[in-house]
Amino acid sequence: MYRALQLPNGKIIALSVAREDGQQTMQGRYSTDDGSTWSAPVNLFDWPKAEGGFALFDALVDRNGEIHIFILCDANTGVLYPKTEEGTPTRPGPLLDIWHARSRGGITHWDVPKPIWNGHASDLLSVIQLRNGRILLPFSITHGRSWNNRGGGFMDFTYMGSYGVTATFSDDDGETWTASPQELTVQTPDLSTYGADEPVVLELKDGRVWMLLRNQRGRFYESFSRDGGHSWSDPLPTTLISSDSPASLLRLKDGRILLFSNACLRYPYAYGARYVLHVAISDDEGKTWRGFREVARDPARNAPQSLRGDYGLSYSFPTQTADGKVLFSNWVEGGTQRNFRLFDPAWIEETRQSTDFSQGIDDWSVFGSKGAGLQTDLATRKSILEVRKAEKDWPSGAVWNFPLGSKGELKLQMMLRPGSSGTLLGLTDHFSVPWDLEDKFYNVFSLPILATGEIFPGVKLESGRWYDLTLKWNTDRRECQVLLNGRAVGVVQDNRRAGGINYLRVRSTVAQADGGIWLRAVSADVSAGWNTARNSNPSTYTKR
Repeated sequence: MYRALQLPNGKIIALSVAREDGQQTMQGRYSTDDGSTWSAPVNLFDWPKAEGGFALFDALVDRNGEIHIFILCDANTGVLYPKTEEGTPTRPGPLLDIWHARSRGGITHWDVPKPIWNGHASDLLSVIQLRNGRILLPFSITHGRSWNNRGGGFMDFTYMGSYGVTATFSDDDGETWTASPQELTVQTPDLSTYGADEPVVLELKDGRVWMLLRNQRGRFYESFSRDGGHSWSDPLPTTLISSDSPASLLRLKDGRILLFSNACLRYPYAYGARYVLHVAISDDEGKTWRGFREVARDPARNAPQSLRGDYGLSYSFPTQTADGKVLFSNWVEGGTQRNFRLFDPAWIEETRQSTDFSQGIDDWSVFGSKGAGLQTDLATRKSILEVRKAEKDWPSGAVWNFPLGSKGELKLQMMLRPGSSGTLLGLTDHFSVPWDLEDKFYNVFSLPILATGEIFPGVKLESGRWYDLTLKWNTDRRECQVLLNGRAVGVVQDNRRAGGINYLRVRSTVAQADGGIWLRAVSADVSAGWNTARNSNPSTYTKR
């Protein structure tokens, strides 16, 4: 696990914990070129070996340019990394204390690490310093709650899981700490899940602290504090889609907010999976968001996952570099460490995206499919994307992401192949796996192409002929106009309310092998509706 921080002198430090002969040492690697190259590791200080095993940490650079590191310690209970028979780490055991260490003298020496909270905490994913100097650390905790011991009062009528969220804070640069008396909980969708977990926080311009809570209900819940993290509002659902995965929030130097998330739904792993990582940007304190673009896709997604533990892309740790770029790393519990990635925030605000498949299909997700892949049109020698039912026991589908927009148009150059028996085109606001059979219910707009080639009564596509198909949507009006070779042929009503569209889904709907369809080019333009894409929580904000 690496956590990168921008230092006052312009360098970036990547923190990690090394182990040798049972001794765990905090190390730093330095970069002067935005993470392209790194120095050899430098030992910063040792964690006290006699106190237990240390891992899972977060860090910040305070207003004085010093580093604060917060880490979990198993207090010699031996459960920080319990293993399955296959050697995969499971979730933490019954005791995880929180320790703190800080630098002095311009990061030239370090205080002796010390515990600041005792109990069973969970992953530390967010720590901030407020404008008044307070250092605020949110984290999740576990209790003895179960279905047989739900917690009393209203909790006896539902189930909040065994996890909850709280916070601790310091007003003297980490010398002393005060714990919030509150525990924040979220109802679970079933008895096997654990509730609210892995909070992240950000101070808003009006002085409130905004918290996003991971949970298993398909969207982030949020809470607010008006007193710097001592007391919190009851968590409420946002419209920010999320699998059972944590968020990351980053305040940019220009005042805008970045959100990293896995906006994925309907898959057994993580209640939606982590095959893709999304990033969005807000210039109005989280009221509306733009982007929700795939900033990274799991490079191992095209092969079956062999790990029993976590996999994919999540647990993002972003920082902004001296020249305004965003550098981030990812980590998952199975131990998969991806490389650092760098991007310009301006990329999130692009309103157009296109592909002609000349550079391949890595920007598409086709895993778990047979018959969905790159082919060559022999007539033109150009690359095309084919989606067809190739084998009875295998599905066939393809998924493509573009910038989110409440209004926009998607253009496809497409051909039905001889023997084509049925395809579903979908426009939606989240990722789900290419073979998702329930997409027809959860797409915002669905356009079935029947075996006859019919898309509307009296409107048919002939096989072997290229068509320009345009889908022009407006989620405020809840409709999508369909044009064929520039001529309006029908209107599709939405299946459900949505703040915007950022995904095209193409899926074969037949049971036996068929000819399928070819796509020669695809383009999306959301410039008409890119700035009103999504409202965080109607009960908290008014959409502008």
